[in-house]
Amino acid sequence: MSITTETQESVASGGQTFDIFGVQLQFLIAPEQASGKISVFRGTLPPGIVAPLHSHEEPEIFYVLEGKLEVYQEDGAQRGWSTTGVGDIIAVPGNIKHALRNTSSSPATTLLITQDQLYGFFREVAKPANSQQPAPPSPEEMQHLFAAATKYSYWMGSPEENAAIGIQLG
Repeated sequence: MSITTETQESVASGGQTFDIFGVQLQFLIAPEQASGKISVFRGTLPPGIVAPLHSHEEPEIFYVLEGKLEVYQEDGAQRGWSTTGVGDIIAVPGNIKHALRNTSSSPATTLLITQDQLYGFFREVAKPANSQQPAPPSPEEMQHLFAAATKYSYWMGSPEENAAIGIQLG
C-alpha cells in the first residue's frame, strides 16, 4: 500500500483537530459514512506523548505516514515493543493489551482504521485541540475518561502495569 504526498496533504487538510490527552486526532471517516462499520482517523503523537497500556474489543490498523512510533503489544507476532516508521502497517487485534509512544524528537503521524465502538469512545473523550502544550488531565476529565471507558468496554492499565512495560504515568 502506498500513500502519495498528495493523498497525505488531502488527509491533513480534512476536519477539525481534537486532543485526546496529548494525541492529536482528526476524524476523517465516521462509521455512518461507511455502512456503520469502520472509521478512519489521522492521529499525531507529538514527541514525548504516550497512549498508555489499554485494550478494547475492536481491532486497530495503523499506517505510519511520518515519523517513528513505538508500539507495544502483549500477544501475537509483534509481542513486546517494536519501532515502526514511514510506510509500516501495524495491526492490533481486538482485546490485545497495547500501548503507543513517541520517544523521538519529531511528531509521529498515522492513519488509524477501526470500527464504530472505538469511534464512539474517541468522540466522547476528545476535546478541540488548541495550540498550547497539553496540560495534565483534571480530576473531572479523568472521571469522564473512566466513565467512557466503562461504557465502551475499554480497559486501561494501572500505573504499575504501565511501569512494567516502561511507561511512567504522571
